[in-house]
Amino acid sequence: MKKLLLLAATTSVLFAGADIEPLVDYDKQDVVEAVEVVKEVKPAPAPAPVVCPAPVPVPVKPEGPKKWYVGLDGLGAQYETDSGKCNELAAVAAKLGYDFNKYFGIEGRVGYGLNEADHDAGGTTKIKENYGIYLKPMLPLGEKVHLFGLLGYAKAKVESLWDNSSQSGALAGTVDESSPSFGLGLNYAINDRWSVLAEGVRLLHKVDGTFNVKGGGTRSESDINLDTYGLGVNYKF
Repeated sequence: MKKLLLLAATTSVLFAGADIEPLVDYDKQDVVEAVEVVKEVKPAPAPAPVVCPAPVPVPVKPEGPKKWYVGLDGLGAQYETDSGKCNELAAVAAKLGYDFNKYFGIEGRVGYGLNEADHDAGGTTKIKENYGIYLKPMLPLGEKVHLFGLLGYAKAKVESLWDNSSQSGALAGTVDESSPSFGLGLNYAINDRWSVLAEGVRLLHKVDGTFNVKGGGTRSESDINLDTYGLGVNYKF
């Protein structure tokens, strides 16, 4: 009887079927889990922009007015003695100067004669060389124009000659003297470097000289003057 009951129970279980879990699709499960992981991953924050500091401008010191200058003058000259004048002389002068400010400067000059000219007393005259050092007061007359004076001391060498064709009484001799020197001029600035000028300067003032006189004897003269006048150009640096 027990065998029949056991067989009947076994048969009912086989026909009823066991409560078996369904098979799992592992590929589909992996995809779902991967999607869930991706959803949980937060995007990394964007990096903050790198801001470069603006370059600090280097202050540029304004350039001051130029003070040194060189110049060149083309000059006419007059040589005067007690016995007459020589008016057609020509010379050139080179200059080096320094302006302390717009009202005051200092200047040195070196000049040379370019030709011989007839003297009223006979014979010919030539400026050999001259040198001068000057204080230079200045008076501005506007942004580009200023009046200037020259007050200083100069040395000049002037040679007078006569030959066999010279008239009787012609003078021959050399004046190599120094004296107070002074002048006046007007300067026009083209730009901050170049300027042009007109001036007149007395190089020798009432100096003495002794001359040989054609026909015999010597002559002493005491009021010998040498004046120059002309145009020039200066360059500042």
